[in-house]
Amino acid sequence: MNRKKAEQWLSMALDGELSARRRARLDAYLAAHPELDDLRNDWQAIGDRYRAAMPPCPQTPEAAWHDVRRAIRVQGDLPHGEIVTFQDRMKWAGALAAAFLVMMGAWLLVQSPDPGRVGTIAAADRTEVEWVETDLPDAMSMVYEDAETGLTVIWVLVHENGEEDGHAG
Repeated sequence: MNRKKAEQWLSMALDGELSARRRARLDAYLAAHPELDDLRNDWQAIGDRYRAAMPPCPQTPEAAWHDVRRAIRVQGDLPHGEIVTFQDRMKWAGALAAAFLVMMGAWLLVQSPDPGRVGTIAAADRTEVEWVETDLPDAMSMVYEDAETGLTVIWVLVHENGEEDGHAG
């Protein structure tokens, strides 16, 4: 065992988190290295001071909440003795979310080229297709503009075994 590992285990032992087997190994290491006794004594004294300064812990969760509420009332940082609850915070969060959604909707309406068709594909510059090339043998192509969306559609018709089978390309 090296000194760093011994210090880690010493800390765990002082917190009561070290197994009996590791505790025995640590005790053997500490017996061979008495210079760590000062470190152990210092850490033990620090822990004793912190434990002495801590107030006793209430026995039940209800008692703990009672102490927390009383400390908030006594502290008096809130105006008129009001306590901000989770529900109050949720009301504010909901109001902010609604305002954000309204602003986003207004922004989308401003950005849309046609305010009546929010959410559709924005009008782009018109593209003209002069020809379509395909590596498929005996294929026929058709190019047209869809009247509803304004998109250019390229349709490739492939003949297999004398039958037509349409494939969009």
